Amino acid sequence: MRWIDGSDIDIGTMTGEDLCGRLTDDMWEHDRLVWLGCDEPIRTAAFIIDFDTELQMEGIFSFTESETGRYASEIIKAFRCIGDDRDADILSEICRLAPPDGMRGELSEKGKALYELSSFNEDHALHEEISERISELAQELYLNRDFDGMWQKLFSYLDESIQTK
Repeated sequence: MRWIDGSDIDIGTMTGEDLCGRLTDDMWEHDRLVWLGCDEPIRTAAFIIDFDTELQMEGIFSFTESETGRYASEIIKAFRCIGDDRDADILSEICRLAPPDGMRGELSEKGKALYELSSFNEDHALHEEISERISELAQELYLNRDFDGMWQKLFSYLDESIQTK
């Protein structure tokens, strides 16, 4: 199997958790477009790790307007790959309410730089009810509900992928 940097890697000597650990160290050196070219298990893990990092560091509203949000469909697909349909469905609904491409577009239209400090409500014309609903949905994501369970699903998915390679 090819690693994220294009080198050959023998994943047969790793566990799913080991693979995630190594990926966490290496993935940030490469653009997300490179991740799209990776074998399915690596791509899935990279996008879940990316989403988790964004969610923990910045929150769901930042996700909708960040570079990570541009890959929402890949993240949703990654959750489905590991058998986590609940989080995939929640994220799908969040993206329906606040489409990531539309959120970034609003920033551009207002002349704001992508990383300029401001509040979400200053930058976007979402109705208060929609903002509240997104906050409610975010509370239902694995981070607030079943953090360890989601990671176990990812590790199990990777373990199975390793065994079949």
